[in-house]
Amino acid sequence: MNYKNSFSVKAFFDYLREKRLMGVKCLNCKNLMIPPRLICTACKKANLEWFEFEGAGALETFTILHVAPTSLKDKAPYILGIVKLNEGPLITGRIIGVTSDKPKRIRIGMSVKADFIQESDSTILAFKPNN
Repeated sequence: MNYKNSFSVKAFFDYLREKRLMGVKCLNCKNLMIPPRLICTACKKANLEWFEFEGAGALETFTILHVAPTSLKDKAPYILGIVKLNEGPLITGRIIGVTSDKPKRIRIGMSVKADFIQESDSTILAFKPNN
């Protein structure tokens, strides 16, 4: 597959369709980045390789969206969060498995695991509580 040689956001979404959470690792300084970049954000080198994240982490923060973009209007209200992956990087994703009408069940620091939601022609990155 051609996208596996391209460190791009398109390749990131192609991997999501395969239910794989991929970023890049700098071979110089070992910095991990997700979504992928063409140049390391730490040492500014372009010596990178694909890196598969396990998808587990902790919820850093979240918001409940009541007024959604047109494409997600039928999903509102829904929860969007920032997750710190166990490997270090932060990534945004939808939070599922916890309803927006019971926000007390959602807590900063809760353990979450990546999940992949199929919507129309896209695969969406989501996180659910890791029980």
